Formats: sequence, structure tokens, C-alpha cells
Amino acid sequence: MDKDTFSADDFLGEAKIYVKDLLTSGVENGSAELHPSKYRVVSATQSYIGEIQVGVTFTLKEARDYDGEEYGGWSQSSF
Repeated sequence: MDKDTFSADDFLGEAKIYVKDLLTSGVENGSAELHPSKYRVVSATQSYIGEIQVGVTFTLKEARDYDGEEYGGWSQSSF
């Protein structure tokens, strides 16, 4: 979406980034990284309109619930 001040925001396009393997690796190894890569952006009619570059790092973190019991979670950061 773009950001318009005096009119409605417009859909610009979308890119799908699959992170299932990244999450699986992060659970097994404690962390995982998706190095910055270019992804194609397509319009609502699936025509190419540009690229976006995305990189993500997932780190498994320990957390405690209200009873002091530990459970897993994800801490997410991006480039």
C-alpha cells in the first residue's frame, strides 16, 4: 500500500516469502538467518511491478510465564 494524505491508500503489489524452513532450522539450531534477497513484487493481476529486498534473522528465546515455567518463543529482527 502507498500512503496518501488526501485520498485512500492504493495497493502497490505483494511478494510472498516462505519462512517455514527458516523456522524449522531456528528451532533445531537456536537461530536461523534469511540473508538479504530480492523478491519479485506483483500487482493484483499478477503482473511484475518491481522488486523488494528482505533479510530476516530469527533467534529462539527463552521466556517465563506467570508461574515461572519456561516456554519457547521467537525474537524477530530485520536488516
